[in-house]
Amino acid sequence: MTTPIRRATEADLPAMFTADGRAFGEEYSAEDVADLRTLIDPDRFLVACDPADGSIVGITGDFPFDVTLPGGTVLPVPGVSWVSVAVTHRRRGVLRALLTEQHRGFVEAGAAVSLLTASEGGIYGRFGYGVATRHRWVEIARRQAVLRAGVPDPGGVRLVAPDELRKAAPEIHRRWAATTPGAVSRSDAWWDELIRDREQHRHGASVLFHMLHPDGYASYRIRRGEQTACEVREIVAATEEAQAALWRVLLALDLVDTLRAVRPVDDPLPEQLTDARRVRTTGLRDGMWTRILDVPAALAARRYSVELDVVLEVRDPFLDRGGRFRLRGGPDGAQCDRVDAAGDAIGIGMAALGTLLFGGRRAGTLAAAGLVQAPDQATLRRFDLAMLADREPQHGTEF
Repeated sequence: MTTPIRRATEADLPAMFTADGRAFGEEYSAEDVADLRTLIDPDRFLVACDPADGSIVGITGDFPFDVTLPGGTVLPVPGVSWVSVAVTHRRRGVLRALLTEQHRGFVEAGAAVSLLTASEGGIYGRFGYGVATRHRWVEIARRQAVLRAGVPDPGGVRLVAPDELRKAAPEIHRRWAATTPGAVSRSDAWWDELIRDREQHRHGASVLFHMLHPDGYASYRIRRGEQTACEVREIVAATEEAQAALWRVLLALDLVDTLRAVRPVDDPLPEQLTDARRVRTTGLRDGMWTRILDVPAALAARRYSVELDVVLEVRDPFLDRGGRFRLRGGPDGAQCDRVDAAGDAIGIGMAALGTLLFGGRRAGTLAAAGLVQAPDQATLRRFDLAMLADREPQHGTEF
């Protein structure tokens, strides 16, 4: 039987929390529900209902964000979240029906791009999403991590209470996001949620401690055990000096054996140590995924590292938003238009184009994987260079 899909209402929220908890193995306390309610607008969520009893068996929703493109342009985007289907209703087309309805709504609203963070890596490629950012988990042997003599020591770091960080951090984060491709904005409600430090979310570690610099901040916990670890929840720096200052203090924490953090792939910290091996990568996986909804709008909004004039043949079996597009751009701006003329073109799927949008992956690598087809090597090399950003994209906010 067809599973009805409708817009969620306020009355659906208790059942939505129950369904999400079952899907992801979460237990929402009354405090959790009250906290998350400040973030959730039911009108931005869709639910699929069992036709027999009306119970909720599938959910998808989104949060409104802004995201920074290479070159600094900021686009308003929906951030897809809370996607789940009850285990009793799998393989019935519920997920596809939910995402189809949701993304048609995005297109009608004029969104150029949508984003998500995925709990599983094998689901969203078929819906036109490509991996745009990557997470790198690192462990640092603190006692052996020695900064090189030439690393700046700008000072200016203070330990502060949560309320002081709450006042200062949003502006620092905005400055960081303005120069970081892929960076996702945070509303006041998101900041309130991130600053909260409910005991049930500490999982045996300490309260959150906070460091503040005029151009950066860091939040961390201490986990006692046979080896005491500092778990860096977040470190954001709008300048290189602030990053150096914050790491210098973190590396000086007494009684800590190991620091654990999530860092960008191009993080300079290993090169600032006398022994780069003291920063050990313990995991590398996908972060934020990107789906382009309006090819001309998305590609014209960003900047390109070299001048480019190329025709793209974009495939999009999910939403049929592909076609042939002429992209002309460079460091000062870009233009992208739909074209009908035949001729040589770079063939690319919508998911691969989403992967390249924020400039963190190489078109040449995707070509080697069979995801990009170029008419000749010179065209591929030019496209490869043009799509690169000047720094590794980071989204910075989990949703």
